[in-house]
Amino acid sequence: MSMSYLSEQQSISVPIPESFRQIALEFAQEQPISTKAKQVYLNTLAVQVVNSYLAMLDIPTELEASYSWHPRGRLTADVADLLLTGVGRLECLPMRTGDRTCKIPPEVWDNRIGYVVVEINHTCKEGKIRGFVTSVNTPEITLEQLRSLTVLIEHLHLVHLRQWLEGIYTNNWQSIEELSSQRSTQLAFRSKRVRGWEFDNPEKAWQVVEQLYPAHSWEKNLPPELLASFPWRRLGDIEVSPTTNNYTKFTEAIAHLLKTTPDEETRWTLAEILWTLAPNHPAVSARRIIDLGMQLAGHPVALMVAILAKPDRNVAVLLRVYPMGNQPYLPPGLQLAGLDENGKSFLEVQARENKDDYIQCKFCAEFGEKFQVRVSMNNVSFTENFVI
Repeated sequence: MSMSYLSEQQSISVPIPESFRQIALEFAQEQPISTKAKQVYLNTLAVQVVNSYLAMLDIPTELEASYSWHPRGRLTADVADLLLTGVGRLECLPMRTGDRTCKIPPEVWDNRIGYVVVEINHTCKEGKIRGFVTSVNTPEITLEQLRSLTVLIEHLHLVHLRQWLEGIYTNNWQSIEELSSQRSTQLAFRSKRVRGWEFDNPEKAWQVVEQLYPAHSWEKNLPPELLASFPWRRLGDIEVSPTTNNYTKFTEAIAHLLKTTPDEETRWTLAEILWTLAPNHPAVSARRIIDLGMQLAGHPVALMVAILAKPDRNVAVLLRVYPMGNQPYLPPGLQLAGLDENGKSFLEVQARENKDDYIQCKFCAEFGEKFQVRVSMNNVSFTENFVI
């Protein structure tokens, strides 16, 4: 059965073998009450049905890393997730033949890349994948609300940026450190200077902070215990190196300012400080880069994407293109553009001759919002599709 045939169907039936039912029974027998046992039984069948379907499409999954495959996860929550490698968690919602609605437990409304409805027949020997929704905010959905399996496959091939906040990345998106270790040349993004700011050590970085927060206004943003335990006014007189406790306090202070500051430009500068001094800090770990090689008319460049969570369920997005190899500047005329899901440009920037060691775009997007990133040179372009 071909992949195109599988993805074009409005629904598809998947046989449920005895081995699937045996695993579901084992998981169900762990539960303390019969209603919970029935719930776990159907959840486990739904997860295995979706896992089989994705295997036919050659979409890699990590079944045993799913919450639904952990005894504690099954016991404490109504969960039927399936972890897709480098993509995120897909919730597999069971319903019975004849039902017109499908219940969605509140505990799975967040941190999912989507929801697949699986109809389990009365003998539990067949599961029919009925459709898919990208997000939910109600206790149940109807069959009429479901989108086709074609939409599901397209959705799974998006880059799910929200999952970056959970530490889940696809293999072709690397950390800066991973890409740097593969290169013998000095790369532009290893610089400790970003558009006039210098922060190659904590003292210089703190001078930047003092400029960002006039009249020591940063003091209002730090918790009392952090203010009291660190001699901020004498930063140049004490040792603040990666092996000292002072270094940890310093980076925690920057991370706290990043979390509590509303101004976007200030937050991105604080992120640059952490990327330089503590690149693996969880506050700024949602940053990845992809090497585009020589795709753009023979010019080696890399695309970096970074996101920062905002308290209003929005996400701040940074797009940046760097030269690769031994090139100090981007080729003149190279363009970076952000486009909406219909392909209409909403941000665009172009490299100048012998002036730009990177170009960038910044914007904010809501959870569930889709957009495209296009890097182009002459008549050649690279485009990637994202969803927050």
